[in-house]
Amino acid sequence: MLDSISKLVQVLSVVVGVVVSIWSFTNAQKSEAEARAKEAEARKLELARPFLELRQKFYLEAVHAAAVLANPEVQTDEDLDKARKRFRELYVAELSMVECPTVEASMVKLAQTIDKDLTRLTPAQSAALDLAHALRDTFVVAWEVEGTCAPSP
Repeated sequence: MLDSISKLVQVLSVVVGVVVSIWSFTNAQKSEAEARAKEAEARKLELARPFLELRQKFYLEAVHAAAVLANPEVQTDEDLDKARKRFRELYVAELSMVECPTVEASMVKLAQTIDKDLTRLTPAQSAALDLAHALRDTFVVAWEVEGTCAPSP
């Protein structure tokens, strides 16, 4: 009987050892997969950095021009002209190349509120806007920045 118990304990020990080994291996595999996923996400963000930095630069320029145009009573005519010119440049091409749809809608709304002429585009300006949007679409795919925009309200 003692011999049977001894053999049972040995078999149970082997089974427990195998189970623990499988569990450890599975945990190690899971940890490695999570680490690889985090590394891939970090690489993706690093690849998108130039696009995101350019977007941030143009957003800051747009908000500066908007601040000047939204407060004309405290601005010089020269500052207003510069801001209107820069707003138009951003509106027609540069910002349109990197902006999120919510920012695009806000730029249109601001332009309509401040000066309706800002939304009237010449054929050349419309073509530039179309080009900027086409470039934006390729950037979104190439740099995988689809999820970098806030959802629409």
